[in-house]
Amino acid sequence: MRKGMTLIELLVVIGVLMVILAIAAFNGQRTLKGQEQAAFLRSLQSFFWQGATEAASRGALLDVVFTGNRLEIRNGTQVLRTLEVPQGVSLTLPRGVVARLTPPGKVEDASGNSLTRPLSFRVSLGSKTYTYVVSLIGEAKVEP
Repeated sequence: MRKGMTLIELLVVIGVLMVILAIAAFNGQRTLKGQEQAAFLRSLQSFFWQGATEAASRGALLDVVFTGNRLEIRNGTQVLRTLEVPQGVSLTLPRGVVARLTPPGKVEDASGNSLTRPLSFRVSLGSKTYTYVVSLIGEAKVEP
């Protein structure tokens, strides 16, 4: 009786291990993408509130700007805060100034007028859609 493995047996074992590792890698990437998107949703919920607080503490009028791939809070041309939009996520916000944040810590529309109703927009992640409603003071709530 012989001891050890033949070359063919060794290649079969290596092939099976490669398939298992490939499956694990694809599942890991999907999990990481899902975690990144979930973190974005949480960060987006606090983004307007943090901006309104920043406007109040600086005593300055700040703009919330959507560039297509990120949201920014700007003081004139100076970018104070950014929130990158992950791949696979889309927002129903127009490009450019989305809202203005005033020194008392309030949210105005893009033209600088007082909000007559909360600012709302949708965020899509594949087949899931979330509606964000931003109040006059920058508090964002997620509605189904």
